[in-house]
Amino acid sequence: MVYAAIDIHKRIFQAAVLDADSGELVQERLPATREAPGGWATRSQDKLEAVAVEATTGWRWVARELQTRGVDVRLCDLGEARALGGSKRRPKTDRLDAVWLARLLAKEMLAEAWLPPDEIQYLRDRTRLRHALARDRNRWAQTAARTALGLTRFR
Repeated sequence: MVYAAIDIHKRIFQAAVLDADSGELVQERLPATREAPGGWATRSQDKLEAVAVEATTGWRWVARELQTRGVDVRLCDLGEARALGGSKRRPKTDRLDAVWLARLLAKEMLAEAWLPPDEIQYLRDRTRLRHALARDRNRWAQTAARTALGLTRFR
């Protein structure tokens, strides 16, 4: 059985693939682009049992890219995953995080967060979009009112 994990960051992803039977570990850095997780999953798709993805900012599109390729995505609760590591002070790197998540997944100890179904995720995306648009509209209206009253910040 082969398990994998992706540590997500703004500019780069760290992927770790663990073969639970042989103990072989392969690590790879991926650019944070839409194509990178999909291409990575396509190369390993026939072997992968599941992929753990951090529940941090940006997880949604990474999970969607992997799911469209037929990969079983498990969303990881980072707080609980770190607690399983114990209280020892260890260096924290992207490589170590990805390996740790892959090992937890292989041992079926991964603390999973709820991954909403597509219908719920669609509604959440629409709600977030509406909220962002309403916030922008209010900001524009307040700026126009300040300008009309001559209350600009920069004089």
